Amino acid sequence: MIDILIILVLIAIIFSLGSGLYFLVKDGGKTDRTVMSLTFRVGLAVLLLIILAFGFMSQNSA
Repeated sequence: MIDILIILVLIAIIFSLGSGLYFLVKDGGKTDRTVMSLTFRVGLAVLLLIILAFGFMSQNSA
């Protein structure tokens, strides 16, 4: 179950990074869409670290 969640978060991170690049090229960095996309990516990266830590802790306790 955790494996699928990790893969989904990784896919979401890649999608967010791609959308940030798209908004940077399309808008020329003049709007906040690039910043919001990359901020969302950082949040997903933090979520990924939390999920990984939870996975390692639950694996060691069992």
